[in-house]
Amino acid sequence: MKTINCMSQVKSTSKNIILWGIIALCLALPGRAKGDSVPAQYLELAYDIYLGGILAASADIAIESDGKRYRINNTAHSLGMLDFLIGFRSQNEVLGRIFEKQTKPIKYAATGIRAGATRSVRIDYSAETGIRFTARPGAVEDEREAVPTHHLPGTVDPFSALYQALLRHLETGECNGRSKVFDGRRRYDFLFEAVGDRATTGPLYSGLAQVCRVRQIVIAGFSQRVWLPNLMRPQRADIWLAKVRQDLPALPARLEADAGLGTMIAHLVAIGGRKHPPGEGPSE
Repeated sequence: MKTINCMSQVKSTSKNIILWGIIALCLALPGRAKGDSVPAQYLELAYDIYLGGILAASADIAIESDGKRYRINNTAHSLGMLDFLIGFRSQNEVLGRIFEKQTKPIKYAATGIRAGATRSVRIDYSAETGIRFTARPGAVEDEREAVPTHHLPGTVDPFSALYQALLRHLETGECNGRSKVFDGRRRYDFLFEAVGDRATTGPLYSGLAQVCRVRQIVIAGFSQRVWLPNLMRPQRADIWLAKVRQDLPALPARLEADAGLGTMIAHLVAIGGRKHPPGEGPSE
């Protein structure tokens, strides 16, 4: 068995922070009233992410959707002591279309650097050829089992799965549902569950919000490092959806998850682009 050290734990937890921070961001995609025709909408959101009460990362997202197509661009990076230890950077992009109220990704790309090591994923979706993907490093280099090809049909990227949850929320007022996801390395399901209203206090919103719980159920692509899964995957993430501004749909004002080494909390700090450095106050 491999020796576990503090640096390894920090690296794993930092990736976990960014993953679940991005989940909160995805649910903020702009929506529409039933039956309305919609011009292209563009929205920028910024989040500060804390681990154990200490600023650990930031994430910024730009979303464009016209009700037929959607594009999401996200950047995130570690801060403070975590940045000194691991220097984490990530960028994600997804392009897709909406057909019969279902998200259909066309392209998904993710790149990142952690502790000087570069990681990347690209997935292309085609009705003729199915799913084609490349992941660097590959499964063997990454010390994880390869996902069998029979698990891939019917899957979407994680961003499209979360967008589907938003469409469901806009249609029914609830977030309950399940999506089949393949992120280029792992095959898992997102299980969404409405858990009622809760109060929250944050930089841009304080008051009651509807809480949507997201569970990640891994099916294939497990890490072969036996100590890693408990640090990499929280059991659940709770997202507070609130009407932060009257001219916008409900946005994720707060996210909370157990990150393995402490509670991770992400706060919405800016709408329309970040105007202050992370940790230095909200802006609109």
